[in-house]
Amino acid sequence: MVASSDLNPDQPDVYSDARARAVPWHFLFTAPWWLFVLIFVGILIFILISSNEIYSNIFDQLKEGIGTTLGVSFIAYLMAVVIGLVVGLIRSAPPTPPKSGANAVGFLLAIGRALIYNIATIYVSVLRGLPILVVLLIVAFVLVPALRDFLNVSFGIDLQLRGSSQEAAIIALAFTYGAFLSETFRAGIQSIGRGQIEAARSLGMNYYQTVLYVVLPQAIRRILPPLGNDMVAMIKDSSLVAILGVRDITQIAKTSSGRSFRYLETYLVVSIIYLTMTVIGSLIVRFIERRTKLDH
Repeated sequence: MVASSDLNPDQPDVYSDARARAVPWHFLFTAPWWLFVLIFVGILIFILISSNEIYSNIFDQLKEGIGTTLGVSFIAYLMAVVIGLVVGLIRSAPPTPPKSGANAVGFLLAIGRALIYNIATIYVSVLRGLPILVVLLIVAFVLVPALRDFLNVSFGIDLQLRGSSQEAAIIALAFTYGAFLSETFRAGIQSIGRGQIEAARSLGMNYYQTVLYVVLPQAIRRILPPLGNDMVAMIKDSSLVAILGVRDITQIAKTSSGRSFRYLETYLVVSIIYLTMTVIGSLIVRFIERRTKLDH
């Protein structure tokens, strides 16, 4: 196509002028104004915290809990990813009856596979059906004491693990989120075409090689955005560990505001800290999602 300015040098390029005028309007509708607003509010609150003695003291008290919150969240999430991957692999391949003429070993393997599949399904159904707070209380005040007493009586092992500890909170969060992540992994694994699996097997790969080199790389790439969103959700849900007395941001805010009665100032700072962490996490997830889309 030849531009109008090429036909007549004295005539202005109408199309170029129109595109130039459309650029500001395009920016008006596509700019991330929500992010600009959040950054502006964050700057105002940062100035308030820096210049106001009350807010500055509250933030200094809450700084200790930031490390605890992030530590509990990341460790629990890494454990949940491992649990979710294992359970997702188990549930992505439902058991089938043994082939006719199978020997005793094949029959026992089929029964064992069906048993493991049903145990994994019960785990996912139960943990997804319980509130996280209830799981935290059960792990802290039922399972951990029972495990400690069992090891002490049966094997003479003195397990130094309290129910109201970071370790118990991490275990509870990991098993809860492992149930949710297992469904994400299962969906990603089952989204891979059956033809790719058959092609890998025809090349001589066994089941484990096919899963490791063909299925998992593609599945994980597809489920990276929801995995990132679950990481952001873990940071928020980690505030529930305050009920166990773990000194995270929420627990410190609870005790601090109870002493000073400055509930508005304390929980405003708490909200800003959590919002900052989750917004940064969400932006990282958006960046990863955009990169994976560009690579398709």
